Amino acid sequence: MPLVMRALLVLVLGLTVSMKSGQGARLRGASVRLDLDPSVMPQIGRAASTIANMSLSPWTYRESRVESRLPRQIFHAVCLTSGCLSLQGGAENAGLEAKPIYHQVLVLHKISKQRPGTRRRKWYSLRLGTEVISVGCTCVRPSVVPQPPRAALF
Repeated sequence: MPLVMRALLVLVLGLTVSMKSGQGARLRGASVRLDLDPSVMPQIGRAASTIANMSLSPWTYRESRVESRLPRQIFHAVCLTSGCLSLQGGAENAGLEAKPIYHQVLVLHKISKQRPGTRRRKWYSLRLGTEVISVGCTCVRPSVVPQPPRAALF
């Protein structure tokens, strides 16, 4: 597994990848042992919710839970307003739009398999994939599509 991919797995998913050195080029299509350490999984804490509430385009988080995915629980930001809040009084300003900010993350999908010759023992393989999640909201100018001038009716 390339060092960059290994680092991404550790940073994004909180995974520890165990592998012997010197095998980098020969791992294509091979199995790699992953030791999951739940203590390093990212958590949404007070700091994230404080920023969400202080923003001119506030948001909240919605949980997405998939039992066959690692991490099982991912939070998506949902914008609370369609416009942005003004600095004076906090009323919604329709001159600006609240839009989600997207980020692509790596996930592992757990695929159940049964060992040949056994009925009771199941084993799993992990397939690397990506998901696009919303991580917050921001204020943007509305997109205006100019229309061509109309032909004179005279």
